[in-house]
Amino acid sequence: MDTNNEAWIKSERLRRIIGFVGGYLIDMGAITLEDLDRGLEGQLKYTAQGRDLRIGEVMIEMGIITRAQLNRALELQKREEEKQLKRARAKRQPRKKAP
Repeated sequence: MDTNNEAWIKSERLRRIIGFVGGYLIDMGAITLEDLDRGLEGQLKYTAQGRDLRIGEVMIEMGIITRAQLNRALELQKREEEKQLKRARAKRQPRKKAP
């Protein structure tokens, strides 16, 4: 695979995880894309064993991140979702006409 294609694939994967906890962990510098891949593979293994864990919990169990890092990422995710919801509500409200 050529390097231009690899770079595009990596940027496309990053774009697709924006808004997910993994994306916030990457933005924080807590993990790399490769760490996220390892965590997702681990999540599949846990699922196959009958353990349905969220990706953050899997990465904690695997020693990829700490509980504090997960909590920070979840807080950032929550704040961003609240901002988006506020923007969406503002767009739906009719604008007041000037007298």
